[in-house]
Amino acid sequence: MWKILAVLLLCLPAATILRAMEPERRDAVIVTGRVWDGFGFRDMFLPSRSPALHLLSGEDSAISFVETQEYYWPLSRQVYVDLEKKREDVAGVLRVTRDGAVVAELEPSPYVMLYPEGVLNGSGQLLWGAEAIEAYSAYQQEERSFARRYVEAEAQQRAYERKLLEAGAARLRGAPVAVIPPPDPLPKPSLRLVTAPTTAFRLALEAGWYEMALIVNGTPVPDTVRRLDVIDIAGRRVTVADVVPEERWTRPIATNGDDMRIFARPGSTFYLTLSQADRFDEMEYLPVVSPQQDAVAGRSTWIRRMASPIDSLAFRFAQNGDVQNLPLARLKVEQTEGSGFGYRVRSAKDGEKEDLKAFAVSVPAGVGVLRGEVWSGGEGVAAFRRDVVVVQPRNDGLALGLALLPLLGWLGPTLIRRTTARADTNN
Repeated sequence: MWKILAVLLLCLPAATILRAMEPERRDAVIVTGRVWDGFGFRDMFLPSRSPALHLLSGEDSAISFVETQEYYWPLSRQVYVDLEKKREDVAGVLRVTRDGAVVAELEPSPYVMLYPEGVLNGSGQLLWGAEAIEAYSAYQQEERSFARRYVEAEAQQRAYERKLLEAGAARLRGAPVAVIPPPDPLPKPSLRLVTAPTTAFRLALEAGWYEMALIVNGTPVPDTVRRLDVIDIAGRRVTVADVVPEERWTRPIATNGDDMRIFARPGSTFYLTLSQADRFDEMEYLPVVSPQQDAVAGRSTWIRRMASPIDSLAFRFAQNGDVQNLPLARLKVEQTEGSGFGYRVRSAKDGEKEDLKAFAVSVPAGVGVLRGEVWSGGEGVAAFRRDVVVVQPRNDGLALGLALLPLLGWLGPTLIRRTTARADTNN
């Protein structure tokens, strides 16, 4: 009995701590939906106490007002919602105003997300209204047809295998060799995906500041009033690069800004992978995709979208050096043998799957080469240029001399003063 009481007393503090960590939940109206991030659509939600919704122009965004349970988690310093426990759409007409004038009054509409090449491959599209319902119905029919064809193909495959076994057994009994035609291969599933229809407000506005609220019987619904900031993203596309050192190719170094430089050793080779990206100020982008994340005004962020179509670069070292062209190469990475840990990068052979598609830049081994540059450009492609700084090996003797220079600067005058003092004493 005493042992049981002791165990209960030991467990009591732990249970008290867990109970104290349980966050306080409250009913609140949030904004949720799928928003355009400049390249695709992202799921997001805006906490009830966030006064402004930020969107990017160029494509529709789907938003809804939802009453749910909201709570603050101090360990992550973020607000979370429990949509599984409670999710009630707030009804009304979405009224959007600008400087007091009504810009739009929107009714809720059904929509779906269409992914022609699957979710992982991006290229999602928003479909609305009757088009959305038709697309989802056609998708369901395609899925049912595929399931039926797959079951039939599996049955044919099993029948073919059974006939092979029977023919083999008959052959052992002396029967002639039977020719059994193989069945058609199993059908491959399509990556195409259409999400189930849901209801939201279709927002497609020009850049600028707005106000929005749900209206019922001419009156704004409490807790639905928000500011709306729509940002123009035209002309944001740039070309960025990742520098891939041969000795640690799994950890590339980003070089995003035009003012960034690449440092390399003489005689070394580094690899460049180029990407298309959108450059934003953090205050423009983070409030759209992650409203609770702290953004710093004036600090740039580069959002990589896809591989760059650039397939050749030019480079030279020294101001009057010869210009050389670099093609985009298929590369294979192998771990070096022996106790030393490292990698060796070589060209991929025909039929061999590459580990890396990059531009291989070889730095001259000459002592007098200190600088270089890599560049590219073309119609419809953002130009790319980076300066390369060649870091020469350290001269140990010179480094020791520079380190001892302050000591010599102090020791010289001291010896001169002492020598002068001795001479005065002897005189």
